[in-house]
Amino acid sequence: MSDDGGKRERILAAALDVFSTQGFSNTTVQEIAERAKVGKGTFYTYFPTKEDVLIHLLDDGLTHMGQYMEGKIRTLKGSVAKLRAILREQLQYFHDHQPLCRLITREVWGHHDQSSSFAQRIRSSYIKMLQEVIDKGIREGELRTLDSETVATALYGMVSVVALYTTDLSSDKALEHIEMTLQELFFSGITQPHTLMGEA
Repeated sequence: MSDDGGKRERILAAALDVFSTQGFSNTTVQEIAERAKVGKGTFYTYFPTKEDVLIHLLDDGLTHMGQYMEGKIRTLKGSVAKLRAILREQLQYFHDHQPLCRLITREVWGHHDQSSSFAQRIRSSYIKMLQEVIDKGIREGELRTLDSETVATALYGMVSVVALYTTDLSSDKALEHIEMTLQELFFSGITQPHTLMGEA
């Protein structure tokens, strides 16, 4: 890796770390430069503004996650099998990339006013992938006829927030337990069948 490339990667790594812990708006270019062990002038050589770093991190992170998910479900048959895999793999991905998970949750889903057009494009891109799976399942009678955008957003939000706030994901067993709970919650709900019958 060249020296120039090393500096750019250090800036990105430092920005991800600081943005994910204290938020974009609370972070200064000076803090990023100090964390990356470069001067402010070097920062501006690679990124004209702090917003450019944020957009790069989000775009790169969400693109990589989307490609990762699509690769995992490409050969699966049936929408339920694909959605189960997406739930499992998204949980695993966010577990393995905690700073990115915090950044996405905070900056893409948490604030409508900041980098709003970019954040909306990012949200729409990922939700669209989920919607396509859900719409196909509805057409083929595998899934109930519900608003696919709402279902897609609920799936993404449920998994990402659980991954963000669950502290004990240190073992494969803990991760598997949480995944099983989310699978049951999303695909079966939390209400006992006799309770539903009693309300009918």
